[in-house]
Amino acid sequence: MSAPAFYDELRALRLERLLDASVAIITEEGWDQLSMTKVAHRSGVPRQSLYKEVGTKSALGAAVVHREVVRFLDGVREGIAAHPDSVEDGLGAAARFVLEYGETNAVLQSILRPGSDPELLELVTVNPDPVLVQASRAVGDALGGGGSDAMVDSMVRLTLSHLLQPTVSIEEAVDRIKHTVRSLLAAG
Repeated sequence: MSAPAFYDELRALRLERLLDASVAIITEEGWDQLSMTKVAHRSGVPRQSLYKEVGTKSALGAAVVHREVVRFLDGVREGIAAHPDSVEDGLGAAARFVLEYGETNAVLQSILRPGSDPELLELVTVNPDPVLVQASRAVGDALGGGGSDAMVDSMVRLTLSHLLQPTVSIEEAVDRIKHTVRSLLAAG
């Protein structure tokens, strides 16, 4: 193994430790109680290394959100891939994964908890790049041209709407999303 690969692995491991410690603090105490000192202590990574790795508390929050978005998108891709012959069923499976995973995801639940810090909520809901753009790109890529941009955008927005403000059961939400996809496919 070459030296650069070793140091890349070491850096990735250190970042995972920092993010895991941050998630634990955010879920146990809330975003407003997260401090670089607590993260350093909990992760075992020196504070100076923490600052060098992520920079600021806001950058650390963005890194936590980014990692969670990647995890969500991996599940979306798997859901679509499990149904290669049906765009509707693939998008339904992807939506189901997002809604089920989101229901138990500690980071998302902490962000959506009443009274949570608006700065962390803003990372998910206000800035579209971490969520909408990445999700739309991942869904479009996973479909391999099997759906229009309008259909992909509608599916992503509907799923996120049900995730962030659930008003019906997951089963009903998935049925509604699949109905919308079916209608858009028929119209297209």
